[in-house]
Amino acid sequence: MKIYKQRREQLLKLIGDGIAIIPGNQLVTKNSDTHFRFRQNSNFYYLTGFNEPDAILVLAPKSDFKEILFLNPKDPLKEVWDGKRLGVEAAPSALLLDKAFSVEDFDKEIPNFLQSCKKVYTEMGLFSSFLNRTVAMSESARFKKVKMPTEFVNVGNLVHPLRLIKDEFDLASIKKSIEITTLAHKAAMSFAKPGKTEYQVQALMEFIYRYHGAYGVAYESIVAGGDNANILHYIENDKTLQNGDMLLIDAGCEYNYYATDITRTFPINGKFTSAQKTVYEIVLKAQLESIKLAKTGATFVQTHNKAIDVLVDGLFELNVYKKGALSKAQIIEQNLFKKYYPHGTGHWLGLDVHDAGSYTEEDGKTPVKFQKGHYFTVEPGLYLPLNDENVPKEFRGIGIRIEDDILITEAGNDVITKEIPKSVSSIEEYCAKDFKSYLF
Repeated sequence: MKIYKQRREQLLKLIGDGIAIIPGNQLVTKNSDTHFRFRQNSNFYYLTGFNEPDAILVLAPKSDFKEILFLNPKDPLKEVWDGKRLGVEAAPSALLLDKAFSVEDFDKEIPNFLQSCKKVYTEMGLFSSFLNRTVAMSESARFKKVKMPTEFVNVGNLVHPLRLIKDEFDLASIKKSIEITTLAHKAAMSFAKPGKTEYQVQALMEFIYRYHGAYGVAYESIVAGGDNANILHYIENDKTLQNGDMLLIDAGCEYNYYATDITRTFPINGKFTSAQKTVYEIVLKAQLESIKLAKTGATFVQTHNKAIDVLVDGLFELNVYKKGALSKAQIIEQNLFKKYYPHGTGHWLGLDVHDAGSYTEEDGKTPVKFQKGHYFTVEPGLYLPLNDENVPKEFRGIGIRIEDDILITEAGNDVITKEIPKSVSSIEEYCAKDFKSYLF
């Protein structure tokens, strides 16, 4: 719990004469008296490591109690149905806090901490009913004689920059998450065969996640055979795999709440055709060239522009773009390439699969420069739909994305997912293996 206390102490210094009120998530009803599986609010978890619903963290630098948690009290009857609760009495010692209250007493106790604070830092947009309650309390006639805060600020403005730099605690969970996801992707390559289904491949991977202790999926698995790969967020995963098609798998697990986000594309029958190999090598080159630029001082803009540069050259090579018509510069300036490459080349990664953190400086224009400890994806792709007559026939229906997870280091970068095959020869080698060797 020391790491969470250290993070709270960092945030306390940033709050100044304000107060931070950070609610955890609540249970969400699935149907009748059952709920969806609980997943804690990432900002709250980053600061507490506490995984019970309904809790509220309060950080009050000017108060006698600086770190306060409101949480569900012990309740023997409810604990029979929903599991053990930490409880108010045990929370301060267990979580290294100054004080704990029952969440039922929040409305009664929080005004004591709001007094004489200039700002309230809280979750904006995610917990609107909670925010409205807090605003109403600060404006209540009951407190007109006491100076109450009038400015409400998104706590993410302070927490998200902290979350961007991964510490050793983060990295331990990240590396375990990647270790498990690596097994799953290798197993999928060796398991997928013509006649299998997308959902069977998905089931195998998600079995491996849970068997090895992962919380579950970091996001809905994309297992897209053939032309389905040209649907960027395809999650139906209900088709039969066909001989001669490629299979795009964008899937990762979540371990201790830390996400992996990995994509591999490979031939279902285990052997690349000449056309598949040609397209694949273009995307792989785009990724490798982009990764080379990913080091301290560089930006997402640079890695993205490098990917675009290589992919547009590739589209000329594939004869999707005809030489003598539009120039490469015109295609890029007019964003025409987006027909075949419509997404960015990377995003932050961490407690959320599209993790907290801005991509620009405070001016909203200057790109954020990579620093040691930044963790993100590099994921170029080419998508050549089956019904696109501008694409030569042999390339139609091919959709390829290659995605790795990158950590910025002092020496440059570490491709943490490098153990997952992605060269043509290594993919064909792993497609020929027995998937059972990855199960236990």
